Order: sequence, then structure tokens, then C-alpha cells
Amino acid sequence: MRQVSLRSLAVILISLISLPLFAANDRWYNSETGQVTERALGLYAAIVLADQHGLESDDLKVRLQQTQTVNDVDKAHNEVLDSLIRRFSVGQVPTSIDPLWHYPEKLLDLDAVRRSVLAAPALLPALESLLPQHPDYLGLVQAYADKRALIGSEPPQLTFSAYFKPGDMHADIELVRERLDWLGYEASDEVSDLAPRLYDEQLAAQVRLFQADHGLETDAVIGPDTLGWLNYSATDRIELLAAVLERWRWLPRDFGERYLLVSIPGFEVRYFNQGKLAERHISISGRPARPTRSFQARVEQLVVNPNWTVPRRILMRDLVPKILANPQYLATQGMQAERLIAGRWQPVSNDSVEWSMLDWGDTDVRLVQAPGSSNALGQIKFHMPNSHAIYLHDTPSKELFADASRAFSSGCIRVEGVIDLARTLMSGNTEKFEASLLQPETRWLRLPQSVPVFLVYNRAWLDAEGRLQLRDDIYKADRDLIALMENSESKLKNTQLVLR
Repeated sequence: MRQVSLRSLAVILISLISLPLFAANDRWYNSETGQVTERALGLYAAIVLADQHGLESDDLKVRLQQTQTVNDVDKAHNEVLDSLIRRFSVGQVPTSIDPLWHYPEKLLDLDAVRRSVLAAPALLPALESLLPQHPDYLGLVQAYADKRALIGSEPPQLTFSAYFKPGDMHADIELVRERLDWLGYEASDEVSDLAPRLYDEQLAAQVRLFQADHGLETDAVIGPDTLGWLNYSATDRIELLAAVLERWRWLPRDFGERYLLVSIPGFEVRYFNQGKLAERHISISGRPARPTRSFQARVEQLVVNPNWTVPRRILMRDLVPKILANPQYLATQGMQAERLIAGRWQPVSNDSVEWSMLDWGDTDVRLVQAPGSSNALGQIKFHMPNSHAIYLHDTPSKELFADASRAFSSGCIRVEGVIDLARTLMSGNTEKFEASLLQPETRWLRLPQSVPVFLVYNRAWLDAEGRLQLRDDIYKADRDLIALMENSESKLKNTQLVLR
């Protein structure tokens, strides 16, 4: 998605920099004519492109403006080129800013990329190709431009005074209309011109659409949550989108032909096939006290009717208090105590464990929940080996999918319609899978082809209809990222780059 033209940007040169009319070599300037080369124009266009992708660019302009000598001209242009390669390839902020981000560090062979870029027929397309090309990213770049266009025309914000519902009359309803219109919703019509303070059905329909676009309950009631998003300024929206674009630059460029993309704060799992969205399933993510990490893995096997080995943290924090409060809890939940005896886990009587004395260091005791209707993993688990013990799975608590904000789990991703998704991943080899669903025993089924899964903390995306979706920062994980991106003294260099 190129938004700049080499030729149209030639005029930027005069306002961008003031340089000698010749340079030490012909990479950036023609020493015979004193004119900038096509490559130099491509570099200036890439600086503008960086700005359009939410990247810092002012420092690059300053670097060029500060050149004082002939030799410094080439040096400055080369340094700007290297900076653009880094920022386009791996981002400008170190991933360590988010402790929940667990993707492997990206390796950047700067010398090799620089040689490739300079050898390309045109510099701008070569640099642009380093940026993510995923449809989500390209759509967000356009949304970023759209929100920047809102600067300078923002209506007054609202102060919460009461809950508003359809049929109400209030002076603030007119302000609600103004902010919705400003954001591109159709909140005003002939009726509202005559009765701007009336909360009519036309406005209610637009409020529901607004609520859906921001992950809220679509009840048309304007309360603190809806008002909070209505008051979300143009600057707030721009900063949010810039943070999401930066996270995309942290990700691998090639997801493969088939993959699962999990939006942690968006509470959805999307399956892509041949680069196109094939299925979408709503999901449940980890609650703030037990957040879901961002990482990549591969779904290799399906487990039908899985048992559940209770993680230590859940055992000590959640289950021990329930066991002490109700001696029958383990029996009603189908849970069996096991001890590590002679290097093997052996079932023991639940009553043989002194639960009140159990300590975090007692790693020779564990709980295993048998398959069944109350099993925490439901009927299906996607086995994806990872060091976080996070999986995609079914759930017996399907009523939780009805909530708009679904940060309820202890870190795993619960998927609505997981059986349908499992059928898709089996790619037509579903005979054994269908038979396993009818049996009570645990069955492990290997996928015909393992499928990569990417769990990402992305708070913005475009839905299937092209509507921009924005979500709450449920883990406050974007707060530091946004602050660092806005701090011009800190954001100029990604010091976490690994150069080969």
C-alpha cells in the first residue's frame, strides 16, 4: 500500500534538507549535474512512508538537515538508510518493553539487507517490502491515516451525568451525535435536526454499531464504558494504532499458507487458509491476574476427551481453598490425586493428601481431572507444545462466551465452536476424529499437517466488513509501549536488535 510517489516527493527535498550541490559519490547525488538521484528521492519517500506507518521520522530529517560537509552528506544518507531498514524490518521499540511478549528475537543481517536494497531497481519498493504485508497491517495503515485526518476537528468531550437509553431526552445527546458523526457514524438525520436532544432509534442503531466496534455490550445504553470510548480522542486512537502497527513489525513476516491468529484482547481466533480468512471463532483469554502470553507455536495434535493435569498455580491458589471448604469437591469434579512414586505418577486416595499442609514445594503431589462434562478443557484440546502451558481448548462454561469482554481464563484460550475448527484442521481426514467424539476415552489424533498459531496482543484490526475494531488494554501492556513511542529521546533506536 504505497501512499507516496517518488516524483511527487521530489519537492520535499528543498523543505527537508539543505545540502551541498555535490557529494563524494554518485549514490545519492549526481556529481556532474548536482542533482539528486532517483535513489535519493526513494530515500526521502521512504522517510515519508515511515511516518505514514506510525514510525518516527523527524529524527531522520534532522540527521539530513545537520550535514555540514561533503563527506557528511553520504554518511548521513547511509545512516538514514540503515535506520529505515531497521525500523521497517524489526520496529523501533525493543520488544522487552512488553514482558508478556515471548516471540524469539528477530535477527537482522543489516549488511545483507542493505546490499539487497541498494541493488534493487528502485529504493522505495525495496524498503517498503521490508514492512509487514499482511492484510491486517495494511488495513491498519489506512485506518491510521484516517484517524490522523481527525486532528483539529474534534468536538467537545462529554462528562458522565446519567445513563442514556433510547427514548431519553437530554442536552448531552446532541454532543453524542456530534462525536459519533466525527468518527464516521451516521448519527444525524432529518429527525435529529428537528429534535437533536432526543435519543431516537436511528441514534440507537449507530450507538449499537459503535459499541460492537469497541467490544462493548450492544445494548444501546450510553454508560461510563461507552462514554469512555466516545471520549477517546483522535490522539488516543492514533497512539493505539501506532502501537498495534509496531507490534506487527515485531512479528514474523511469513505466517505460512495455513495458520491460526489469536487476538488476546480481541477475544477471537481466526483461521487463515491460502492467505485468506476462512473461519472466525470468538474466544476467552487469560484474566489480568493470569494473562495470556504473546508467542508462537504449532498445533500438532488434537486431544479428544482430554484429561487435565492441574497446573501448580491453579492447584495452590484456586483448588486447595475449595477442597478445604468442601470435602466432596474433588469427587464432584472428577479429580484424582496422584503422587510421584519411584519416578512414576501413581493414583492415590484423595483423602491421603493433607491438603491443609500442602506447600508450593510439594511437587510430588498433583491433581488430574478425568475426561467428562465438567472437565476444564472440555471435549477438545489443541496440543501445541510450548513453555507457557498455554493451549487452545473447549470449555464446559460456554455461557461465558455471551459476555462482550472475556478475560476469564488462567491463561489458556477457550474457543467457541472448537469442534468445527478441529474438523477444519483435520483437512478431510475426519473419520477417526468423528468416531472419537462418540467415545468416552481420551484419544490423541495427529493433524495431517501441523498448523502454526500466533497469539498476539493486538488491540485493533479490521473485521470482515472492513470496520475498524478497537479494544481495551486489558493487561495495560500498551501503556509503556505508547509512552516509549511518544518519547522522542528514547524511541530513536531499537537497542534489542540482533545483528548477524
